[in-house]
Amino acid sequence: MLAIGGGLLFAARGDGDKGAQAAPAPTTAPATGAGNPPPATAPTGTDAASGAPASPTAAPSPTATGAGPNAQAQAQALDGLLSEGESAKAPIGNAVAKVSSCPSKADIEGAAQVFDSGATQRAALLTKLAKLSVTDVPGGTDAVNSLKSAWQLSADIDKAYASWARAVAAQGCSGKAPTTQDKKHADELNPQATQAKTDFMTKWNPIANSYGLTPRTQDRI
Repeated sequence: MLAIGGGLLFAARGDGDKGAQAAPAPTTAPATGAGNPPPATAPTGTDAASGAPASPTAAPSPTATGAGPNAQAQAQALDGLLSEGESAKAPIGNAVAKVSSCPSKADIEGAAQVFDSGATQRAALLTKLAKLSVTDVPGGTDAVNSLKSAWQLSADIDKAYASWARAVAAQGCSGKAPTTQDKKHADELNPQATQAKTDFMTKWNPIANSYGLTPRTQDRI
């Protein structure tokens, strides 16, 4: 009985040792305020789940910088209208000089037709300009407003010169054409038109450069 009991006792102790070896050692959690610092908060832009750093910030999109998706096309459309106006521009300066020199009546009437043509061309350009949208082009609206003023003033000048030329043709002249109220009005509007063109150039040329278009000079507007 003792031997059997001893065997049983030895087996019981052996089973206990195996249980002790199988049990994992408990892990002691660090106490709050202990020497180990608290877990650091993930920096902004880090994926908290994976711990991977955020990808680099992408370059600003055109929309983020103020340009809309149709900016290039809108800028090109306005550039095309400027080219159209340039190619159709009437020789107003030459016509003014001709009337001022008091030539024949036929020449003066011919100059009046040049002024009429200039006014008609400006009116057509203004109609087309009103249909253009530049809302996606940063600074486009301000530039168009200046261009509208320049073309409207130019049209008014051409009309005033046409009236002046017809008055001179009707009454005749000798040596130098007289200055009528229409001529004075046109001369007063000229500096305003020049300023409007300068304002447009200042606003448009940086836009043109950014979209690979042709910058304009005052004599080309």
